[in-house]
Amino acid sequence: MRLEIHYTRPVIILGPMKDRINDDLISEFPQKFGSCVPHTTRPRRENEIDGKDYHFMASREEMERDVHDNKFIEASQFNDNLYGTSVLSVRAVAEQGKHCILDVGERHKETATSTALCHRHIHQTKISGSPADEYKHTLCCRNKGGEMNRRQTYEQATKAYDKAMKLEQDFGEYFTVVQGNSLEEIYSKIRLIIEEQSGPCIWIPSTEKL
Repeated sequence: MRLEIHYTRPVIILGPMKDRINDDLISEFPQKFGSCVPHTTRPRRENEIDGKDYHFMASREEMERDVHDNKFIEASQFNDNLYGTSVLSVRAVAEQGKHCILDVGERHKETATSTALCHRHIHQTKISGSPADEYKHTLCCRNKGGEMNRRQTYEQATKAYDKAMKLEQDFGEYFTVVQGNSLEEIYSKIRLIIEEQSGPCIWIPSTEKL
């Protein structure tokens, strides 16, 4: 479905190199890309600033209620505390004229941001660095002692590859898939895709029957 937008679209990047690409986009183009401040229910530490390091919620019940009301695009629990990204935080970055880089956790990849953002007519750009191909390349590098991702063992890369294959098979139509022979090539293509899909006219998935 063709749609006209008047805001800067958030961006989700998936794949084994997503952290590197996200960091490079923000550091190389700070005027175009930014990250939002997450929310948490854990107590504020002495050196932390509310609204800068985290938005510290008054209570767990308040955050659970906001999650239920679709005010968060994703939320998860760690060490008995909730952490999440709110729609308002994403909107705050967009109002600066910047693409908000959303760092989506593993278990939120398939559906993250879709419900809460779309309820507020905010449509994100989802880009996948051809996850199956990237993990396969990681497997080859690890098997040959390569440098692509030394933080992963061969067994970890094999497991990640299997998950990526299922993700690509089940949800590939919702992503713009990027392929390349090097990180530099993939990074360049992702920058171009973000520029091309920035609007004001975009195409989004639709459940309407033709």
